[in-house]
Amino acid sequence: MKIASTTLALILLAIALYRCVDSTRPATAVELTYVGTAKCKTCHQSEYDRYLTSDHFHAMDSALPRSVKGNFDNATFISHGDTSFFYKKNDRYFVRTTDSSGKKKEFAINYTFGWKPLQQYLVQFPDGRIQTLPFCWDTRPSNEGGQRWFHIYGKENILPGDELFWTGINQNWNFMCADCHTTAYSKNYDFTANTYHSTWTESKVSCESCHGPASGHINWADKRNPYDSLKGFAINVSSKKVNWVFNQEKGIAYPSKVEKNDVLIETCARCHARASRVSDNYHQGASFLQTHIPSTINTNNYYEDGQIKEEDYEYGSFLQSKMYAQGVTCMNCHDPHTMQIKIQGNALCYSCHAPEKFDVEEHTHHEKNSIGATCVGCHMPTTNYMVIDARRDHSIRIPRPDLSESMHAPNACNKCHTDKTIAWSTKIFEQWYGDKLSKQKTYGELRQMIARDIAGSDAAWNELMSMANYPAIIKATALETNNRFYSQRSIDQITAQLKSSDPNLRLNALRAISPLPSNIAQPVVLPLLNDEVLTVRREALNVLLPFYAELPEADRRRFDAVMNEAITMERNLSDRPEGYLNQGILFAGTGKLDDAEQVYLLGIKRFPKNSSLYMNLADLYRMKQNEVKVKETLDKGLQIFPRNGGLHYALALWHVRRGDKQEGVLELQKAIQLEPSNASFNYGYAVAMHDIEGGGKAVALLESFTKTYGNDPSVINGLISFYNDMKQQSKVEYYSKLRKDVFGY
Repeated sequence: MKIASTTLALILLAIALYRCVDSTRPATAVELTYVGTAKCKTCHQSEYDRYLTSDHFHAMDSALPRSVKGNFDNATFISHGDTSFFYKKNDRYFVRTTDSSGKKKEFAINYTFGWKPLQQYLVQFPDGRIQTLPFCWDTRPSNEGGQRWFHIYGKENILPGDELFWTGINQNWNFMCADCHTTAYSKNYDFTANTYHSTWTESKVSCESCHGPASGHINWADKRNPYDSLKGFAINVSSKKVNWVFNQEKGIAYPSKVEKNDVLIETCARCHARASRVSDNYHQGASFLQTHIPSTINTNNYYEDGQIKEEDYEYGSFLQSKMYAQGVTCMNCHDPHTMQIKIQGNALCYSCHAPEKFDVEEHTHHEKNSIGATCVGCHMPTTNYMVIDARRDHSIRIPRPDLSESMHAPNACNKCHTDKTIAWSTKIFEQWYGDKLSKQKTYGELRQMIARDIAGSDAAWNELMSMANYPAIIKATALETNNRFYSQRSIDQITAQLKSSDPNLRLNALRAISPLPSNIAQPVVLPLLNDEVLTVRREALNVLLPFYAELPEADRRRFDAVMNEAITMERNLSDRPEGYLNQGILFAGTGKLDDAEQVYLLGIKRFPKNSSLYMNLADLYRMKQNEVKVKETLDKGLQIFPRNGGLHYALALWHVRRGDKQEGVLELQKAIQLEPSNASFNYGYAVAMHDIEGGGKAVALLESFTKTYGNDPSVINGLISFYNDMKQQSKVEYYSKLRKDVFGY
C-alpha cells in the first residue's frame, strides 16, 4: 500500500540561504538586528503617524482598555444552545466558556487580534500554546449590523475534539497565525517536551516586518555611507522606477519595459498569500519559497476559472492578473504605511486607464457614479470571509457570466443583480461585449477540459503550458494537479519547467514528475538537491526517496545531508501530525524502519485522531513483515474511524496477503461504499474480482466506474489488461486509443 501523502511533505532545511538583492550592500555588513518601532519614529514621524491608522499597527495587542473593543461588561453569547460569558476582573478580561473536555471553564484573555471589521481574542496556556477563541466582536457600527458577538463558524456547530474547536490544532495561534501578526516571530516548538517557547519582538506588524531589521539603517544614519545604496537595510522594498507610456488607441498605460519587483511582492506575500510557513529562518530578500509553500490555484481554494473561493489573502489572485504581468505592485495602489488605497473610487484606476475611454457608459453600460460604473464593482468583486469581512478578488478580471454555469463559478454581474438569472446576465453581456472578447480560450476553459479527462485533455494541458500569456501560477497549478498526462511532449514540458527561473514552477514540476519511473525522473531531479531554494530541494528529496537504494554513492551522500536537515525541521514542525508523518516517511524510505516506527507511535500518542498515522504505521509493519501488528494497528484505527475508506482498503490488502480473499473482498466493498469515486479502491476490487471470478465482473465494475466518474488512467490501464487477458482485442484497441486521446500515451 502506498504511504499516505501529507500536506506538509515539503518541509525546509534548517538554515535558509541568505541572498543579497543589491550588490552595493557593503561587504563588511554585520548581522542585522531588530530595534523596534519607537526607534523608527524618531526620524520618520510622518510615516509613523500614518502607520498608526493601519491594520498592520492593530494586527495584535495586549488585552488592555486601549485595544479591547468587545463588550466584556458581563455580556453573554449563545451559540447552538451553549452560553459563554464575557466579563472583567481586576482590570483584566475573561471569558467563561466550554473547554476541550466539554466543561465550562474561565479563561483570561491575553491578546486582541485585529480591530476591524471584527476583533478576535487569544488565550495563552501553560505549555506555551496560544489559542484563538471562536467568538468575535463585530466592530462595525450598530446601524451596519455591528456591535455584537458572533461565532467565527456561523451556523456550523464545532464540538470539542474537532480540530476546528477553539482549543484544537487548527485554531493554534503559534502555528496558524503568529508570523503574520507579530514582528520577528520564532515558533520555537520543543519536540521532546511538546511545548512552545515562541518569541517575537513586537505584537504588531511593525516597520521592520516589511523593511527588515533596522540596526544597520541606524548605523547608516549616523555615518551616511554614500556607497550603501540600501541605507543599511538588507533590501529596498520601494517599487522600481518604471517609465509608463500611454497607448492612445487602447487608453491604457504600459511600461516601456516590464520591471518585475518580486522583492516587494514577496515581502507582502509572506502574510498576503495562502501558504504554509515551514521555517522561521527568514531573511529579507530571500525567495518567498525559502520559508513558505504557497498554495496553487487549486479547486479547493479557487474556482476553476481562478476566482477566489476560500480566502486567499490576495497573492494567488494578484499573480493571475494582467497588472502583475505588466510589473504593477501592491504599492502602486496602496499607501505603504496606511495600507489604504491611495485614491478613492475610480480615480485610482485612472492612473493607468484613461477615463475618457473607460469612465463612459459605452464601456460600463451603467449610469455614471452608480455601483455598476465602479471599476472594482465589476473587476474586483468581494466575497465575505470570517462571516462579515468582505475581501476583493485581486485577479482583476473581466466578468464572464457566459462561463459561470459551465465553470460553476460566480460572476460580478450576478453578484450585484442577485434577482436575475445567469442566462439573463449572459445575454446582455454578449450583446455588449461579445465581439470584443478574445478568441483564445481562457485558462479556466483549458483547466476545465483538462480536469474532465476527455479526448483532448492532454492537448489542452500542453496548450496551457505552452502559451506565454498565461500566468506562471496557473502553469504551476497545472503541474501540481494534473500529473497524469505523460505524452512525450508533456514530459518535455515538465522537464523544461524543472529548469525554470521561477522556483514555484520548479517546485510543482517536481510534483508532476514524481509518478514517473526512475530512469526518467532520477537524472533530471538529482541536480535539484542543490537548488538554491529550500522548498525545491526538499521536494526533490521526496521525488528521489523511492529510488534511494539505487542512488550513486555521491548522490546518496547529498541526499542524506538534505534529509538530515529536513528531519531537524520536521521535528520543529511536529506540533502538527504532518511532522510525524513526514519523519516516518523519510525514515521508512531510507530503510530506518525502527526510527520510523518510533516516530509514528509518538505521533499517534500525541494525535490519536489522525487516520494517516495509523495507515502509515500499519504499512511500516508490513514492511517489517509483522502482520500481527499490521492487523492490530488497523483495528485500532478503525475503532476511531469506522467510516474511513483507506483503513478498510488497507485491511482488505491484509486479508488478501493472508490468502483470505473473501474477507478481503468484503473490506474492499466497504471501502468502495464509503468512497465510491476512489479509483484505486475500484481498481483493487476489480483485480480481486478478476482473480476470483474471472474478467467479466472486473471489466463491468471498471466500465461502470468510467461512466459514472469519468476516465482515470489506472482504471483505463486495468480495462486494457483485463480485456487483453480475455483475448478481446477490439476492446484492447478501443481503450488503448482512449488512453492515447485523453492522457497522451
